[in-house]
Amino acid sequence: MSGGPWAMVVTVTGAYGPSLGSYEQIVNEAARAFTVGGVDTRGLMIRQVWGARVLQGGRELPDCEANERWTFTLFPGEGLTEGLAESGTVLKGKVRFRLGKADRGIGSARAAPAIAV
Repeated sequence: MSGGPWAMVVTVTGAYGPSLGSYEQIVNEAARAFTVGGVDTRGLMIRQVWGARVLQGGRELPDCEANERWTFTLFPGEGLTEGLAESGTVLKGKVRFRLGKADRGIGSARAAPAIAV
C-alpha cells in the first residue's frame, strides 16, 4: 500500500460484500470494470485490508458473527499460492484463511474492492 506506514482506505461494505466472480474472473477482467477515481480497486483486495475491516467492524456487518451465513471473501490483490486462491471466511465468530481453486465461481464468493485515499 502506498502512503507510508499509515493509509486511509475506503472499501465497499454490505451484508456480504459484492459477488464479482471467481479469482480468475476478477484478475482477468478489464481494469475499467474495477476502476474508481482512476484507481484499479483490485490492488487492495487483500487480506490486510479485509482483516482490518473485520477487526474494526466488531459486531457490525459485513464480516461478523451476526451474519446468519458464513462469509467467503477472495483476495485477488494477492497472487496465487501454489496455484490456489487465498480467501478469508468468518463463521460463528471465527476468522479463517483458506486456499481454494482460482476458478471457483460460486455465488457466495465475495470481494472487497478498496482504494487508498
